[in-house]
Amino acid sequence: MHAMVVGMDGRFAVLLGKDAAYPAPVAFTLAHELGHVMLNHLAEAPALVDVQDPARFHDSDSQEREADQFALMLLTGSPEPDIQTNLSSFNSPTLAAAVLAASGEYGVEPGTLALCLAYRRNAWAVAMSSLRFIYKERKRASDEVNQIAETELDWSLLNDEGAHFLRNVMFGKDD
Repeated sequence: MHAMVVGMDGRFAVLLGKDAAYPAPVAFTLAHELGHVMLNHLAEAPALVDVQDPARFHDSDSQEREADQFALMLLTGSPEPDIQTNLSSFNSPTLAAAVLAASGEYGVEPGTLALCLAYRRNAWAVAMSSLRFIYKERKRASDEVNQIAETELDWSLLNDEGAHFLRNVMFGKDD
Protein backbone atom coordinates (compact mmCIF):
# COMPACT_ATOMS: atom_id res chain seq x y z
CA MET A 1 0.00 0.00 0.00
CA HIS A 2 1.35 3.39 -0.96
CA ALA A 3 -1.36 5.40 0.82
CA MET A 4 -5.01 5.35 1.69
CA VAL A 5 -7.76 7.61 2.92
CA VAL A 6 -10.50 6.41 5.25
CA GLY A 7 -13.66 8.15 6.30
CA MET A 8 -16.23 7.72 9.02
CA ASP A 9 -19.03 10.03 10.07
CA GLY A 10 -17.68 12.93 8.03
CA ARG A 11 -14.15 12.64 9.45
CA PHE A 12 -11.20 11.47 7.39
CA ALA A 13 -7.69 10.18 7.92
CA VAL A 14 -4.86 9.77 5.45
CA LEU A 15 -2.53 6.84 6.05
CA LEU A 16 0.84 6.83 4.34
CA GLY A 17 2.38 3.45 3.66
CA LYS A 18 5.55 4.70 1.99
CA ASP A 19 8.05 7.12 3.42
CA ALA A 20 10.42 9.42 1.56
CA ALA A 21 13.62 11.24 2.42
CA TYR A 22 12.39 14.49 0.85
CA PRO A 23 9.06 16.33 1.12
CA ALA A 24 7.96 16.66 -2.54
CA PRO A 25 6.87 13.04 -3.12
CA VAL A 26 4.97 12.94 0.18
CA ALA A 27 3.35 16.32 -0.51
CA PHE A 28 1.94 14.97 -3.77
CA THR A 29 0.66 11.80 -2.11
CA LEU A 30 -1.01 13.76 0.70
CA ALA A 31 -2.54 16.22 -1.77
CA HIS A 32 -3.77 13.31 -3.92
CA GLU A 33 -5.46 11.65 -0.92
CA LEU A 34 -6.98 15.00 0.11
CA GLY A 35 -8.32 15.18 -3.42
CA HIS A 36 -10.26 11.98 -2.85
CA VAL A 37 -11.82 13.56 0.25
CA MET A 38 -12.58 16.96 -1.28
CA LEU A 39 -14.00 15.43 -4.47
CA ASN A 40 -16.33 13.19 -2.41
CA HIS A 41 -14.81 9.96 -3.72
CA LEU A 42 -15.52 8.24 -0.41
CA ALA A 43 -19.30 8.67 -0.75
CA GLU A 44 -19.69 5.04 -1.82
CA ALA A 45 -16.86 3.42 0.17
CA PRO A 46 -15.37 3.80 3.65
CA ALA A 47 -11.80 3.77 2.28
CA LEU A 48 -9.76 4.16 -0.89
CA VAL A 49 -6.37 2.50 -1.21
CA ASP A 50 -3.64 3.56 -3.61
CA VAL A 51 -1.47 0.49 -3.99
CA GLN A 52 1.02 2.23 -6.29
CA ASP A 53 2.54 5.71 -6.16
CA PRO A 54 -0.10 7.99 -7.72
CA ALA A 55 2.61 10.31 -9.10
CA ARG A 56 4.25 7.55 -11.14
CA PHE A 57 1.31 5.31 -11.98
CA HIS A 58 -0.95 6.59 -14.75
CA ASP A 59 -4.32 5.17 -13.82
CA SER A 60 -7.21 5.13 -16.25
CA ASP A 61 -9.66 5.34 -13.32
CA SER A 62 -11.46 8.70 -13.44
CA GLN A 63 -11.34 9.20 -9.66
CA GLU A 64 -7.57 8.70 -9.63
CA ARG A 65 -7.12 11.20 -12.47
CA GLU A 66 -9.36 13.69 -10.66
CA ALA A 67 -7.37 13.24 -7.42
CA ASP A 68 -4.13 13.76 -9.39
CA GLN A 69 -5.49 16.97 -10.91
CA PHE A 70 -6.64 18.19 -7.49
CA ALA A 71 -3.15 17.51 -6.09
CA LEU A 72 -1.46 19.33 -8.95
CA MET A 73 -3.84 22.29 -8.61
CA LEU A 74 -3.14 22.46 -4.89
CA LEU A 75 0.63 22.21 -5.29
CA THR A 76 1.19 24.18 -8.49
CA GLY A 77 -1.93 26.23 -9.19
CA SER A 78 -2.73 24.23 -12.33
CA PRO A 79 -4.35 20.81 -12.79
CA GLU A 80 -2.00 20.21 -15.73
CA PRO A 81 1.18 22.22 -15.16
CA ASP A 82 3.21 22.68 -18.31
CA ILE A 83 6.75 22.40 -16.98
CA GLN A 84 9.22 22.81 -19.83
CA THR A 85 12.98 22.77 -20.17
CA ASN A 86 15.13 24.26 -22.88
CA LEU A 87 17.40 21.21 -22.77
CA SER A 88 16.69 17.95 -24.52
CA SER A 89 18.70 16.10 -21.88
CA PHE A 90 19.79 17.07 -18.40
CA ASN A 91 21.30 15.49 -15.31
CA SER A 92 20.35 15.69 -11.65
CA PRO A 93 22.50 18.71 -10.70
CA THR A 94 21.39 20.77 -13.72
CA LEU A 95 17.73 19.92 -13.09
CA ALA A 96 18.11 20.87 -9.42
CA ALA A 97 19.74 24.19 -10.31
CA ALA A 98 17.01 24.95 -12.86
CA VAL A 99 14.07 24.23 -10.54
CA LEU A 100 15.71 26.10 -7.65
CA ALA A 101 16.04 29.13 -9.93
CA ALA A 102 12.51 28.79 -11.38
CA SER A 103 10.60 28.04 -8.17
CA GLY A 104 10.35 31.70 -7.15
CA GLU A 105 9.13 32.76 -10.58
CA TYR A 106 6.44 30.05 -10.65
CA GLY A 107 5.64 30.15 -6.94
CA VAL A 108 6.01 26.37 -6.75
CA GLU A 109 8.23 24.39 -4.39
CA PRO A 110 11.35 23.26 -6.34
CA GLY A 111 11.04 19.54 -5.58
CA THR A 112 7.47 19.64 -6.86
CA LEU A 113 8.67 21.30 -10.06
CA ALA A 114 11.23 18.53 -10.56
CA LEU A 115 8.56 15.85 -10.08
CA CYS A 116 6.19 17.62 -12.48
CA LEU A 117 8.92 17.56 -15.11
CA ALA A 118 9.57 13.89 -14.33
CA TYR A 119 5.91 13.12 -14.89
CA ARG A 120 5.74 15.05 -18.16
CA ARG A 121 9.02 13.68 -19.59
CA ASN A 122 9.10 10.27 -17.83
CA ALA A 123 12.44 11.25 -16.28
CA TRP A 124 11.87 9.75 -12.84
CA ALA A 125 15.42 8.60 -12.13
CA VAL A 126 16.94 12.01 -12.88
CA ALA A 127 14.22 13.91 -10.98
CA MET A 128 14.38 11.68 -7.91
CA SER A 129 18.17 12.00 -7.89
CA SER A 130 17.88 15.79 -8.24
CA LEU A 131 16.08 15.95 -4.89
CA ARG A 132 19.38 15.42 -3.08
CA PHE A 133 20.68 18.61 -4.70
CA ILE A 134 17.48 20.55 -4.03
CA TYR A 135 17.17 19.83 -0.31
CA LYS A 136 19.97 20.56 2.15
CA GLU A 137 19.48 17.32 4.07
CA ARG A 138 17.64 14.03 3.96
CA LYS A 139 14.84 13.89 6.47
CA ARG A 140 12.21 11.23 6.87
CA ALA A 141 8.99 12.86 5.75
CA SER A 142 7.01 10.58 8.07
CA ASP A 143 8.66 12.22 11.10
CA GLU A 144 7.47 15.66 9.97
CA VAL A 145 3.97 14.47 9.03
CA ASN A 146 3.51 12.53 12.26
CA GLN A 147 4.66 15.47 14.39
CA ILE A 148 1.99 17.63 12.76
CA ALA A 149 -0.60 14.87 13.11
CA GLU A 150 0.23 14.45 16.79
CA THR A 151 -0.65 18.10 17.47
CA GLU A 152 -3.85 17.91 15.41
CA LEU A 153 -5.25 14.68 16.86
CA ASP A 154 -7.64 14.87 19.79
CA TRP A 155 -6.03 12.09 21.81
CA SER A 156 -8.79 12.32 24.46
CA LEU A 157 -11.20 10.76 21.96
CA LEU A 158 -9.16 7.53 22.01
CA ASN A 159 -9.15 4.98 24.76
CA ASP A 160 -5.80 4.00 26.26
CA GLU A 161 -5.43 0.96 24.02
CA GLY A 162 -6.25 2.95 20.88
CA ALA A 163 -3.83 5.77 21.81
CA HIS A 164 -1.09 3.24 22.59
CA PHE A 165 -1.61 1.51 19.23
CA LEU A 166 -1.66 4.78 17.25
CA ARG A 167 1.50 6.08 18.96
CA ASN A 168 3.25 2.80 18.16
CA VAL A 169 2.20 3.04 14.51
CA MET A 170 3.20 6.71 14.22
CA PHE A 171 6.37 6.78 16.31
CA GLY A 172 7.33 3.19 17.03
CA LYS A 173 6.82 3.85 20.75
CA ASP A 174 4.16 4.82 23.23
CA ASP A 175 4.21 7.81 25.55
